[in-house]
Amino acid sequence: MSSLFNFLKKIDYLLFFIYGIMGFGSLFFIQALRDFMTFNPALEFIICFIILSPIYYFVRVLKKKYIND
Repeated sequence: MSSLFNFLKKIDYLLFFIYGIMGFGSLFFIQALRDFMTFNPALEFIICFIILSPIYYFVRVLKKKYIND
């Protein structure tokens, strides 16, 4: 039980919340992409990965720069 509490203490809840919002928004982005264009699933995944990965990284960098200080 104490290992569960130690694990929960290490979670960055603000980042968890921001990533949750971004993940929910990415679902709408993917749905809009599917309605607009017709690609095979592998190409859709690659396009979304190329677009969304830098955004997640940027949020992590901004959090380190402005909130952790």
